[in-house]
Amino acid sequence: MTINRKQGFTLLEVTASIVLLVMALALALAGYMFSLKNVNQADVQNELDMDVQLAMERLKTDLRLSSLDTMFYYPSGAGPYEAISFPMAEDFDGDGILEKDSDGMIHWTETVIYHVRPTTPNQLVKTTFKPRDNSLSDAQRQAQLESVVGYGHGNSTYNSQNASSHVIFENLLNWSLNPKAGWFDAYSPVPTRNSSSLGYILLDPGTHEFAFKVIDKNSNSSGYKIGIDQLFVSPSYSEREAEAQLPVSAQSGATAIAQYMPGDWKGNHQLYFPATATGSGFTLELDNDRWEETNFGALGYRAEDTEFIFDGTLTPRDFIVQLRGNDITWEAAEQTGSLIGTSVSNSTLKGTTVAVHINGSELLANGDWMVYNGRKCQLTFQASAMGQLQVKDVYIVKTDSLETTSYGLSGTPVQARFSGSSDSPVMNPGVSETSDPIDFEINTTNNYLVMFRIKDDGTQCFPVARKNQLASIPDCWVDGNPTNTIFALTSITASYPENGEYTSQIFDTHLSKPKYGDLSWNDDIPTGTAIALKVRSGNQPDLSDASDWSAISASSVNPRSASASYNRYIQFQALLTSNSDGTSTPKLKNVTIDWAGERQLVNIGGIFTKGPDYGMFEISVNGTPLRSALIVDLEIYRDVRVMNHESRKVTSFLKMDMTPRNSGM
Repeated sequence: MTINRKQGFTLLEVTASIVLLVMALALALAGYMFSLKNVNQADVQNELDMDVQLAMERLKTDLRLSSLDTMFYYPSGAGPYEAISFPMAEDFDGDGILEKDSDGMIHWTETVIYHVRPTTPNQLVKTTFKPRDNSLSDAQRQAQLESVVGYGHGNSTYNSQNASSHVIFENLLNWSLNPKAGWFDAYSPVPTRNSSSLGYILLDPGTHEFAFKVIDKNSNSSGYKIGIDQLFVSPSYSEREAEAQLPVSAQSGATAIAQYMPGDWKGNHQLYFPATATGSGFTLELDNDRWEETNFGALGYRAEDTEFIFDGTLTPRDFIVQLRGNDITWEAAEQTGSLIGTSVSNSTLKGTTVAVHINGSELLANGDWMVYNGRKCQLTFQASAMGQLQVKDVYIVKTDSLETTSYGLSGTPVQARFSGSSDSPVMNPGVSETSDPIDFEINTTNNYLVMFRIKDDGTQCFPVARKNQLASIPDCWVDGNPTNTIFALTSITASYPENGEYTSQIFDTHLSKPKYGDLSWNDDIPTGTAIALKVRSGNQPDLSDASDWSAISASSVNPRSASASYNRYIQFQALLTSNSDGTSTPKLKNVTIDWAGERQLVNIGGIFTKGPDYGMFEISVNGTPLRSALIVDLEIYRDVRVMNHESRKVTSFLKMDMTPRNSGM
C-alpha cells in the first residue's frame, strides 16, 4: 500500500520566519537611518564651515579697505565687542590702494556695520550706508552704530535714507571683536629714537590716565627701561614733550624722571623710567586735547628782537624764548673783512679827530653789519701792538649820509664815559677798554658815527688799524679826510632791546568750533622785566580772516581765558620787555592753550627711545588697551538629531587677526 505525504510549514515556523524578517528589516532600516543621520551631520558641518569662511572673507575684504583709526565698537568699554562700524573706500583699479581725493585724503564712500540681529535663529547682518555722510561727528557715528544694533537695521538713525541691510547668514552663532593691544619693542644695539603709532582709542573730553607697563624684553636686550621723547595723544595731533608731563600720578618698580639727552631728542630731554623687571610701570594724566608749545621752533614762527635758545642755566635745562641781544652787535673786523688789525707805527694820529661810520642795513653797498638792536650800547677801543692809546671826548650819533664831511648827523650826539670820566683809561699795547653803558638806542637799520679824539701825546696815540678788504668806500674820517681804514674802535655792544615779539606757528585744532579754555605759560621774570601774551583765531589756515595783532590787547594775567573766537586755527604772540638798563630779559619757557575737545578716536603714539638695555612696553588708557589690529572670533553652531532622539551640536569656529588699510592681510 502506498502512502502520500504533503510538504509545508507549521504555524510556529511561519511565525518565527516573520519575526526574523521584521528584525532584519529593522536592522537594515536602522543602519540606513544611522547612515543618513551621519550624512546629514557631515552636510551640516560642511555648510557651517562654508558659512564661517565666507563671513570671515567678506569681513576681511571690507576691513582691508578701511582704517583702524575710523572704527567704532559696540558696546562701549574695553571689549570684547559685538558690533563694528567702519568706513570703506573705493579701489577702482583693484591694486589694493585706496582712492584719494584732490587733496590727497582717502575718499570714504560708505559706512559698513556688521552686527547680530537677535532673531530665531540669529542673523549676522551687514548694514550699509551708501553714500556715507562724512559730516557726522565721532559721537554721532557711535550713536548711529548703537541705533543699528538696537533696531537691527539702519532706518532709524543718521543717514537712514541711504541705509540698506543684508543678511550674511542666519544661524546660531557667537562672535566677538577684540582689538589687539599695541606694544613697542625698544631694543636697539645702539641708542636711537623711533616714531611709532601704538594704536587707537575713543577718547571723551577731559583728563585721562595713560598707563605704561613693561611686558617683556627682547632676547638681545639687557634691560627693561622705557624712554619717551614725545607723545602724540590728541585728536589735533599735537606733539607733547614727554618730560613736560611729569610728575607721574602713579608708578611702581622705578622712578620716572626727566633725563638730559642732547642731540636728536626734542627739548634735549626724555621721560626716563629705569625699570628692572616686567610689570613695572607708571601712569600719566593727560588732557584729551591741548596745544603745548615747549620748543618754539615749529615751522611758521616769527621772532622780532627775540630768539629761542636752549638755556643751560635753568633747572631743568630747557628751550626758552628771550630777548635777542646783550652782545656785540657790530665789529670793525666784520665790516672791513680785516680780522687781524695792523699796528700804527708812528704818531701821525696824535691829537686827531676820528669819525668811524657804522654801516647799518640802510646802506645798499657794504651795509647790514649790525646784528642786534638794543636800548643801550657800549663802545670798545683797542691799542695797537706798537704802543699805548688813550681816546677822549667819545660820542655816538645817528647819521643819514656817508658822502659829506658833515656826516649828515641826525639827532644829538651822546657822549660815552669810562668809569664816569670823559677820557678812556690808558690802554697798553694790544689791550682794549670798553665804555660805560650809553643811554643811546641801537637799531640795526640805521647808520651811526662814533666820533672821538686821540690824545695829543706821542706815547699814547697808537690805535689798532683795520683796512677795508671788502670795499673802497670810506669807513672812517681823520680830521675830515676820508679813509677806508677804521682806527681804534673795534666793536659796539648792544644791550637787550626795550621790547621784542615772538609770534608762534599757526596751530590746527582740527575742530570747526573748539571752545577754548585757558591760555597759560611758565616763565622766569627778573626784576623790571615783563611778559604779556595775545591770542587770535580764525577759520583760514593762514589766519587771513583773523584780527590784526594791533587790534588785540595783551595781558600779563596768567592763566587767563584764551578770549579768542571759537575758530579752528589759533596763534599766540608773546611780548617781552627788558629792564630799564637793558641788562635783563624775561624768559618764556612754554605756552599751553586748551579746549574741551570732542569725543573722537585718537591715534596714540610718540617718539620712543631705543637702546641695548630697553624693554617692551604697552599702553592702556583708562584701563582700556589700545587697538593696533582686530581679532575676530566667530563660532557658528546647529543642533542635529542623532540616535535615540538625542541632539548633537555641530560647531564651526574660526579666529582671524586683521590689520585694516592695505595691509595685505
